[in-house]
Amino acid sequence: MLEILLLLGIGIFAGLLAGMFGIGGGALIVPALIFTLDSFNIGGHWITHIAIASSLATIIGTSFSSSWQHNKNHNIEWGILKQMVVGCIIGTIGGSYLASYIPGNWLKIFFTLFLIYTGLKFIFKTAAVEAAPKEAKLLPYYVYVLVGTGIGIFAALVGVGGGIFVVLFLQQCGVNMRKAIGTSAAFTLPVALSGTIGYIIAGWNVTGLPDYSLGFVYLPAVIAIMVSSIPMAKVGVQLAQKLPLDKLVKLFGIFLLLVAVNLLLH
Repeated sequence: MLEILLLLGIGIFAGLLAGMFGIGGGALIVPALIFTLDSFNIGGHWITHIAIASSLATIIGTSFSSSWQHNKNHNIEWGILKQMVVGCIIGTIGGSYLASYIPGNWLKIFFTLFLIYTGLKFIFKTAAVEAAPKEAKLLPYYVYVLVGTGIGIFAALVGVGGGIFVVLFLQQCGVNMRKAIGTSAAFTLPVALSGTIGYIIAGWNVTGLPDYSLGFVYLPAVIAIMVSSIPMAKVGVQLAQKLPLDKLVKLFGIFLLLVAVNLLLH
């Protein structure tokens, strides 16, 4: 029962973050799952792989919920998104397959570095939200495909939707911050779908995984987190529309740094 309550709590916070910042919530879900699974002795040698794979699976729900709401608010740049998705599917499937050959401790270090980098970006760069939006500039098709591929590979390796990088990239293209967040939310859906499929295939014949697993995806955790994260993602979108984004972005950056420090100490 305690395990389920912890997983539901993870889903609540992950859903809020997904809706507010256009990310999948993996930055919270992965370390929280590592701590939870380790506390209940679930996963053993494969605990990091299970956390990353299960995180991607839960992102399917949060990204669908948040992107649906962002679309209703007309905050998705569909033209750019369609081009980036082509690359992200290729990159995510390839990255999830590659992850099965990387030791769990390496992935943990990789993810911790990702949290530090992302947190600093949120605090020092993306805090300049939309004070003076630039005119959006269109880039060649292959640039969007290449960027989508790179983000897809990285997202699969660390179990996130890659939303932070989409936001940063679109800001450099002059896209308004709210639309960057909305487009990022929609981008995380194909990343989560293709990444989950990749981890299921990669872990299909792996021994030592817990019961009720589908490849590296631990279904009890996925279901519990989805139940609470999907409705909270809608709440997060509503908050993003009403609250000052600059303060939210800075607070989230600080939160990511705290999570990174916590991971380094365990």
